[in-house]
Amino acid sequence: MSDNNKEKELEELETEKVDGEIKYEENDNWEFEATAHTLENTLVDDDEFEITLPEEISKREEAPAESADEPEEAPIKEEPKKSSAKYETRERPKAVESDKDDKESKSSSKAKTKGRKNTSKFICGALVALIIAIVLGVFGWRYYTQPNYEEKMNYGNVALTVGDEKVSIGMYNYYYNSIYNNYVQYAQQGYYQLDTTKDYTKQKTTNAKGKQVTWAQMFEDDTVDRLQYILAFYQAGTEKGVTLTKEQQESIDSNLDDLKKSASDSDMSVNEYISETYGEYCGLATIKKMLTQAYIANNYYRQYMIDNRATEKEINDYYKEHKDDYTQMKIGYIPIPYNADDATARAAAEKNAKKYAKGVKTIEDLKLAVPKACKDLIKQYVSAGYFEDEESCAEALAGQLEIDLIKSDTSFPKEGIEWAFSDKTKKGTATTITDTDNAVVFILLKLSDPKVSDDETYSVRHILITPESDEKDEDSEDEHEEKTPKYTKKAWTAAKKKADKILAEYNKGDKTELEFAKLAEEYSDDTESTSNGQSGNYGGLYEGVSLGQMVPNFEEWSTDKSRKYGDTGIVKSDYGYHIMYFIEDAPYYIHECAEAVVNKKGDEFIDSAEVKKSKSVMAKTTVAKPEEASDSSDAQTAADAQN
Repeated sequence: MSDNNKEKELEELETEKVDGEIKYEENDNWEFEATAHTLENTLVDDDEFEITLPEEISKREEAPAESADEPEEAPIKEEPKKSSAKYETRERPKAVESDKDDKESKSSSKAKTKGRKNTSKFICGALVALIIAIVLGVFGWRYYTQPNYEEKMNYGNVALTVGDEKVSIGMYNYYYNSIYNNYVQYAQQGYYQLDTTKDYTKQKTTNAKGKQVTWAQMFEDDTVDRLQYILAFYQAGTEKGVTLTKEQQESIDSNLDDLKKSASDSDMSVNEYISETYGEYCGLATIKKMLTQAYIANNYYRQYMIDNRATEKEINDYYKEHKDDYTQMKIGYIPIPYNADDATARAAAEKNAKKYAKGVKTIEDLKLAVPKACKDLIKQYVSAGYFEDEESCAEALAGQLEIDLIKSDTSFPKEGIEWAFSDKTKKGTATTITDTDNAVVFILLKLSDPKVSDDETYSVRHILITPESDEKDEDSEDEHEEKTPKYTKKAWTAAKKKADKILAEYNKGDKTELEFAKLAEEYSDDTESTSNGQSGNYGGLYEGVSLGQMVPNFEEWSTDKSRKYGDTGIVKSDYGYHIMYFIEDAPYYIHECAEAVVNKKGDEFIDSAEVKKSKSVMAKTTVAKPEEASDSSDAQTAADAQN
């Protein structure tokens, strides 16, 4: 048996299947974003995807490259310290002595008990044992059990597999450290209830599916989910021939060179330096592999999003099943909190609510009731220092009484939803609802009848060609004032000629949305609709645009009812010439349903990349340790890095 076969056999014995469950940001937009929580420190900081680094490197003299298209110097650190996250290894791998003779004797004795009928099996078993003995004699058990920095995928270095892609201990540790530091940073800003001085196995939080898990489990689950997310796109991309761009390869090479220089400046080997900085057993080969996977995954993601647009049937089927998600109405409400442990307080709150609900028919009536109905709440806010006086507090509360209520909203009391959306409840009717779960009595006022969110929206791609200006920018008295650009006739002519040339280039090609997007990335002067900006868009995309947001000519072309998917044209505005590509003009709920369908497809696509963990190897990966379990010097290092 070859060493590869032996490795495979051992893997099969030591693996467990993990149900993939990808976590996204809490909005409805399914995007190729490797994490919902980002740090400023990145090696790759692209429009859709970020690779985050451990918090400890934030004090380096030079920051990593912020754009895949504009490589900058990688992080440099003079004296690397232990990771700020306070990591420990569950169990360091050790060399295991083997007894080859014992293995051979066992194989032989088993074969002999089966008699002459199994002679061929005996011979095969003996050969296998001999091959194993030879392999172990050459490589030793260390080959199978010892992690390494070089991304050699021997059994002892494979923490898990995603589809056909093996993930090393170093790669796992890199992502784990990144995710842990993201959570710590956001916890420090008040977004999470996470105490870094307490045992993470005893602190609980809620994951994306609403399930209570420990923070320790959350760190591990998110790491696995992140790897599954990236590698699903990476593997599919490589299968479809997606490669690195020249700029991406240059960015990788630049980052690796800078890491080598940083290691040299710190008088360390490059693998030692990277391991100290990014995670145990993470080496130069790990960083190179990680960057390559990230870029190819992101490149294919863009293609996937275009190739997997929702069909009309898929949209209609989804809408029928989720109609309540897009049915909404306007209501007015006043909250009157009470002490949950005091039955008398609840009765008093309900009595007051009913009293002030009488005669309320309009939003103005509801506003007039605020000073008295919310008297106790107003006093609490003022005494807490949120407002200077009761009058300003009442005015602020009165300005927040009107909301859009969605029929499927589970955060609002069920009784209130049923009352508001009932055909028997007429517009202008008020009532009171007690929310015992949150100890609040609501005064509710129905302001409109239910309707589907059908406001018009449109989606297009465009390539903006801005005329060149000879005028020097003049300082404006108001730095926020947006100036209307002015260009010469010659500049306009040149811009139009360039726009015509780009459109002609598009028409000579395959004339697909992806090809148009690539041209937008290459030529467009509107960085906010490409990967050069901070919007997260790619290829000149503007989607789900409401009326009135864009300049008139742009909007008129986009909302022309004769438009069909794939139509192109050139539109002039004060900002230049817009080479347009039409995608859709549809009611808001149709656009939202289409996005939901793509989200679902994306989840299924990622989940199809099966994840298997190696039990024994995962036991050697990094785990976060609370600060109180470390000595004072390490605790100070963590505090310094996190600040």
